Amino acid sequence: MTQLIELTYISEPAQEMSFLGLMRLLYHSYLSNTHDGITGALIFENNRFGQIIEGPKVQIEDLWKKIQKDSRHKNVRLIDSKPIDHRSFSKWTMVFQGSEEVAQQLPEVAAAVEDVNFPIGHPLLVALRDLK
Repeated sequence: MTQLIELTYISEPAQEMSFLGLMRLLYHSYLSNTHDGITGALIFENNRFGQIIEGPKVQIEDLWKKIQKDSRHKNVRLIDSKPIDHRSFSKWTMVFQGSEEVAQQLPEVAAAVEDVNFPIGHPLLVALRDLK
């Protein structure tokens, strides 16, 4: 059986993110993650990204290397990386939780995201709070 890992990180966009830019990012992430068997969650709040990616160890490690070199990110910081027995986001190639603009433009996405509950003490949420 393939070893699964979960990796959590935070970063900031190198440039201001528009609504269209966020949607493009989500679309390309969806295509790539579907191909690589990666699931996870992306949060964009206070002009910061917080992301949890989960999947086969090799694919997650490869994606993490790409993220660290991606010029669209700055201040990339690893929060946690650990082996997991099962996925927390098995139905999502990339669930997105973000700004009010996304909720207004895409209410069906906002409604779906409400089904995903992060534990209060999740390292991603703690890190995003620490940066405020």
